[in-house]
Amino acid sequence: MRDIALTLFIFGMVPYVLMRPFVGLLVWSWLGYMNPHRLCYGFAYNFPWVMVIAVMTLGSLLASKENKRIPSSATRTLLIVFLLWTGFTTALAVVPDAAWHRWQEFAKTLVLVFSTLMLINSRERMRWLIWIIVVSLGFYGVKGGLFTILRGGSNHVFGPPGSFISDNNDLAQALCMVLPLMRYLQLQAPDKLIRAGLGVAMFFTVVGILGTYSRGGFVALAVVIIALFLKSRRRLTLIVAFAAVGVVAYHLMPTQWMARMDTIQHADQVNSFQTRVQSWEFASNLALHRPLTGGGFNVYESDAMWSRYGPAGAKPRAVHSVYFRVLGEQGLPGICLFLALLAVSWRHCAKVRRQTRREPSRKWAFDLASMFQVCLLAYMTAGLATTSSYFDMTYQIMAMCAVLSALVNAEATASTPHQAQTVSSAGSLVSGRLVDHPGAK
Repeated sequence: MRDIALTLFIFGMVPYVLMRPFVGLLVWSWLGYMNPHRLCYGFAYNFPWVMVIAVMTLGSLLASKENKRIPSSATRTLLIVFLLWTGFTTALAVVPDAAWHRWQEFAKTLVLVFSTLMLINSRERMRWLIWIIVVSLGFYGVKGGLFTILRGGSNHVFGPPGSFISDNNDLAQALCMVLPLMRYLQLQAPDKLIRAGLGVAMFFTVVGILGTYSRGGFVALAVVIIALFLKSRRRLTLIVAFAAVGVVAYHLMPTQWMARMDTIQHADQVNSFQTRVQSWEFASNLALHRPLTGGGFNVYESDAMWSRYGPAGAKPRAVHSVYFRVLGEQGLPGICLFLALLAVSWRHCAKVRRQTRREPSRKWAFDLASMFQVCLLAYMTAGLATTSSYFDMTYQIMAMCAVLSALVNAEATASTPHQAQTVSSAGSLVSGRLVDHPGAK
């Protein structure tokens, strides 16, 4: 039944995707983040829905009157160079078959990112995309929170199988990243019921993060809570909400959860931490001996490379750090490009915050830039112990940071009120179709 319902829904969206490439981007993002087909049990489970919608969206974009040019920005340049560089390291990869497959996946991710740069050209379109991300990942946050409460925290929460967030650590990281976007929508929502609903979703998402039993996710959550308090308006509601979470966690989570989180203080004595350190040593030694190209995607699958560059007695395993993974796979140029993307994205948001801090009419941009920075903090913190160096949401957030900066710059340089309205014009769903209206705020 789920398979049929999903199929009917997606095919029902096909006409809108073909008429409006922006709708295709939304459906594409929904499929990529929520992975609804992984909740099915029949033919829909392995059907390439994302590829089908991606091809339709790109075809619709080519046939439409939408601007086909990717706006110029440091983010665009770095993304292109990073894609080309990973292609170069793939050509010299130690595990060529696995590397080629992984590079194709990464290239597809960046096609989504470049489409975001082209199609998100207004505040309203940005808001729609944020809603899609929040609904897609928030589904697993709310579901995980309810599951944790109903089971008394005795079972781990995992993401959909066969997805970027199937692992508990990766799911915790993604949920930490979506919390600031929920907060942005809550700050901007004009309706009290929507604000209350988002508050409830944030509560269950935080509980869901605890339910993953991810120590890296727990540390990232602590960082996100502090950052939200420092960078958000209306802090009283946050204090009440997180205090409620603390009470629930204290009375709900079992002793095995407490014991697991307590190992953070004694990480050097935990076997899983020691194996992570071994993987970091492997990646570092590999980069020292192959500084230009590294070992290519999935080099950690090579037993021979582990024998040569891994510490004595280490067992081959994935490199559990987004930074060390990129270092070992893409070499020194690769890690420099990766860090530069994060730094440039942060700088875009910092610039927007400076430009809009004292302008009430652009409070939306100030709030969004602040929450994007918290998203980046969540990724960078949780990424210390995850393998998600190429997580699609991270790169789409980078693109959205660049788009936000461009929108704010365009509004600032608009010479007439009519031009300012054109910059902030938006698409909205009216009578089942997407139309643009210059009065959107």
